[in-house]
Amino acid sequence: MSIASTIKDTVRTVLYRSGLLGAWHRHRNQHALTVLMFHRVLPAGSHALAQSEREFAFSLEGFGRTLDFVARHYNVVSLAQVKAAIDGQGQLPTCPLLITFDDGWRDTIEFAMPELKKRGLPALLFLATEVLELEQPRWWQDAAVAALANPQTAPKLLQALGMPADAATQPGYSQRVAAQLAGMPEAQRRQVIQQADPTVLHAIAERQMVNADDLRQWTDNGFDLGGHGHSHSPIAYAANPRNEITECRSHLRALGLEDLSLSYPHGVKNDASRELLKEAGFEVVFDSKPCLAKVANLPQLRFDVPRIHLPENAWTTRNGRIDPARLALYLFPRAVI
Repeated sequence: MSIASTIKDTVRTVLYRSGLLGAWHRHRNQHALTVLMFHRVLPAGSHALAQSEREFAFSLEGFGRTLDFVARHYNVVSLAQVKAAIDGQGQLPTCPLLITFDDGWRDTIEFAMPELKKRGLPALLFLATEVLELEQPRWWQDAAVAALANPQTAPKLLQALGMPADAATQPGYSQRVAAQLAGMPEAQRRQVIQQADPTVLHAIAERQMVNADDLRQWTDNGFDLGGHGHSHSPIAYAANPRNEITECRSHLRALGLEDLSLSYPHGVKNDASRELLKEAGFEVVFDSKPCLAKVANLPQLRFDVPRIHLPENAWTTRNGRIDPARLALYLFPRAVI
């Protein structure tokens, strides 16, 4: 570590331990909603963590330390409380924070849920509803991400999809790959991925995504559920965006949900997708703009509630462990909209 980095770390730690950062946060963000976005939580050293897309995976210890930080500096709220504030039927506490998970990974139930229960914290899972119907152990989305990350197989996957070799240099190309694969029947999409990499679909032996029993554990323990599209296609890029939304809605209704919420798959949205969600009866929709939401502005942000992706990387760790001082400066100064 350079001298400049050491000095910066020392100053950051002193400011945090002195309580100055916390006091500044309590004043600045008392009327701002923070929404955190998680994906996976897995034990350190596990094969599953090693195989995961690390940007979107937390170690179990790191997740627990993050929850302790959250409980220390925020009042954690539920979806119902956020919706009541949007509808003008309730007030949020000071420094409110909502914990959310995307996709429907089985480890959310197995590892994240016990940590939340231990601390009495509510949370919301945004489910890509198609995963309940898929039987193969490895989720096709995860396999496609692995294929795209490999310089040897990425061109083969693009070729199999009829996309030009330079597509990887274009903005949003991975989301467009996901949309094209998501629009295929499951057998076809798996065939296309296997054509690019014969091994990637079989690199995971145990089921990755939740099934109906897993989901029942989540809801029976009082945790909230929302939608994340049906096939996990970016709605704005989907071949049939209306069908993507109505399929998601019908599955959520079948699970007994009355108040519908959703997070945009891949964070991709446009005016058309927003209007389709309104028509379909979704009441609160979250995007991936890494900001805080001024509580007074929540009614206007009903279909664009910002969320912050929280990684376990150099921004938030020191010496390989979640560092509260780094977390504080990652979260507290965010822009408020």
